[in-house]
Amino acid sequence: MAVQQHIEEKYKSIQPPENKKRKTIVLYSSDMDFCMSLRLLFQEQYRMITTTDVGMLLPTIRAFQPDLVIADAIPTDRMRSRFETMRRENPGIRIMLFYAPRMGQQALHEYVRSFTDVALTKPLDLEEVTEEIEHLMVDPEA
Repeated sequence: MAVQQHIEEKYKSIQPPENKKRKTIVLYSSDMDFCMSLRLLFQEQYRMITTTDVGMLLPTIRAFQPDLVIADAIPTDRMRSRFETMRRENPGIRIMLFYAPRMGQQALHEYVRSFTDVALTKPLDLEEVTEEIEHLMVDPEA
């Protein structure tokens, strides 16, 4: 709980005024350059929160209640467990995963798609990434 409180206090200044509320994306990647690149690409449209520490992923999501989580990660059972926890705590959260495919691993593709809204394989096509994010960020009640 102390970690979540620390995150909330540290980032209060990036909260937009209520009348200008932008949708929030939490981006996780162990590659800081990748995080910063995507942050720069999307920061005008969305409030971007990034972390390179997988241990901070769930506390960050709890603190910011994002609309979308993007993870650049190996699709392990542990990562799947994290995603399931996110969905239990926030059923409306959308999840996008970037991962490196393995040749002939159709089962892996089906596995990944079973716990994400969108799964994109590397190398990434930024146009496709942008389209998928826009699609996921559409308010279903609008």
